[in-house]
Amino acid sequence: MPLIDSHSLGMRNSQTNLLLVKDNLAAYFRREIISGRMVPGEKIVEVKYAKLLKISQTSVREAINILMAEGFVQKGSGRTAQVTRLTDEDISHSFELRALLEGYCARIVAQKKVDLRELEQIVADMRSAVECSNMEAYYERDLQFHFVLAELTGNGMLLQALKRIILPLFAFVVMRVHGERTQEEVCFRSLERHKRIVDALKTHDPVFAERLVTQSISTFLEDTRVVVSSGL
Repeated sequence: MPLIDSHSLGMRNSQTNLLLVKDNLAAYFRREIISGRMVPGEKIVEVKYAKLLKISQTSVREAINILMAEGFVQKGSGRTAQVTRLTDEDISHSFELRALLEGYCARIVAQKKVDLRELEQIVADMRSAVECSNMEAYYERDLQFHFVLAELTGNGMLLQALKRIILPLFAFVVMRVHGERTQEEVCFRSLERHKRIVDALKTHDPVFAERLVTQSISTFLEDTRVVVSSGL
């Protein structure tokens, strides 16, 4: 008797195909958003794209869910999904919460005296990315830096809270600055501030680390405004 019968194999192949469809569709939407062909606030109507791309509406919905998790798409309860759009007020509020939460992260990490080599490697990768003018890679590493800082606290709920705040913000910035070069100087300054964060954590002084991170987040807000303005 075969270990996997033909019916089970067919089911498995079908599931694999569904995964490929939604992943490829998510990649398609992501490219359209980052390139600016789909603009912030634009609605993504499931039935429209299902007909246009000749795929199931379920596949479109699952692709949208992937993009929602990444911050590229927003969707209210029972409402049509739309490309993430943040107002100046949204950005300011996001950074206010980030300053509180990431300052607390820095306090805990400094107290715990954890291994910081992963953060150091991310900073090195950020430097390489900006030197190569690969802004998309730079923002990916930047995002990773802040998530790893939260992970090092050992508080999973803190990490999830930060993800809900940071993901839409980073996605919005990336889609607004695609193809621009004016933000490279800002990224170099931001890079140095990330390095100073790691140096502050190395002191194992929780008060100093918290204060420096809180101040850095405020500066990141100003940098973000400059970068977003350059992508207008």
